[in-house]
Amino acid sequence: MQQSLMQLDVIPDLYVDASLVDAYDKLLFLSLWGRDTAIQEFLAGISLANEEGGINSFFLSKSSGNPQRKLVQIGEAKRLNHYTGRMPASNVFGGDMAHLWVFDRLVTDPDLANRRTIAISKVDSDSVDDKAAAQNRIWQLTKAICHLPLLDHWADIIIQTFYEREWIKDFNGIGVNGALIDLSLAEEVEEEVTRLIRDGALALN
Repeated sequence: MQQSLMQLDVIPDLYVDASLVDAYDKLLFLSLWGRDTAIQEFLAGISLANEEGGINSFFLSKSSGNPQRKLVQIGEAKRLNHYTGRMPASNVFGGDMAHLWVFDRLVTDPDLANRRTIAISKVDSDSVDDKAAAQNRIWQLTKAICHLPLLDHWADIIIQTFYEREWIKDFNGIGVNGALIDLSLAEEVEEEVTRLIRDGALALN
């Protein structure tokens, strides 16, 4: 399903085709399109403190179809990273068009010391392959940040258990979905995995 573009109330010349926030509306991922000047204005805004005229929150809005407004909080700008790409000068919108991705660093750089990361997946409820790819990414990242060796044939039980313990939390966004994986409670994680092995839920071979 094609996602309608949304606009930022603070810079209406920017258009958003994907956005993801956590349970507190804090920005996890944002995909924007616009003129290079508007892109640079936005990047400058989120890097400044509120008292310096910076952007610490904004609303995404869509007027077509069902009107929507979605609050997005910036939070600590230092936790964010970004990439910028430019469209060819011959594009149908004219020159000076750019694409900006802003995201929490945990999306690309798992915090191995604190065992936290974020898995991003595209929204496509009709695609079995996309669902399987999203689940596999969550599993691979879970293995990568866990201090315990996790066997691949444990995947279904481990993922289900970690969801139940809220060590993995899903967030539904606009155009993308995400999962926060937080295994910072290392002793509790170890106790739970040990219990599953002892109870026979996890086989060692």
